[in-house]
Amino acid sequence: MEGKPLKDLFSFDISPYAQWQVYPSGGVIFPPWEELTQLVYLVEGRAKCTTSLENGAVTILDFAQGPCFLGEMELLGVQEMSSEVTAQTECRGWVIQWEHCREKMLADPVFLRALCVASNEKAVRVTAAAVRNQNYPLKNRLATFLLNTQHQGVYQEPHAQAAAYLGVSYRHLLSVLAAFQREGLVEKTPEGYHLRDWAGLRALQIPDVLSP
Repeated sequence: MEGKPLKDLFSFDISPYAQWQVYPSGGVIFPPWEELTQLVYLVEGRAKCTTSLENGAVTILDFAQGPCFLGEMELLGVQEMSSEVTAQTECRGWVIQWEHCREKMLADPVFLRALCVASNEKAVRVTAAAVRNQNYPLKNRLATFLLNTQHQGVYQEPHAQAAAYLGVSYRHLLSVLAAFQREGLVEKTPEGYHLRDWAGLRALQIPDVLSP
């Protein structure tokens, strides 16, 4: 979605319902299983959306990169309880409290058009991830995942979540990570995995041909 000022996404004055918010890296944007009454228009930053399964495992649903909307499913009434959304990098954006303006938002053609564009871009992104997971070896998928989720050159995703997202076993993931270390692509430290050979990782990266 093309980044636009908040006022350009609505045909009415949204400012009485909106507040500028900055979330630090690691900060919670939406706690899990909470009934939401707000929509976030993420202007800058990257956030991770996860959900908890009945067995206690945490699964990655998506990585959201600003500009985009967060919480639109709850606004539309498609789901009532939120998935957990946390800031991977510092995130900045507008929080819209929609308790008193929901009907105006859902009747606003300008906003609905922006929401449709954002929703379709998200669908394309999720489809592209599925295509990558089905058609490329893990070394290519993992290199892409490292580059897309690193923050300031450090990769810190929990192995179990990464393995589930990539559709591989925990052991297989660790085996390829170990190979990356031997090849000098990454270095394991107490902070996480430092990306050392950016050119080498980019050579393995999958072209994101389905992305908008």
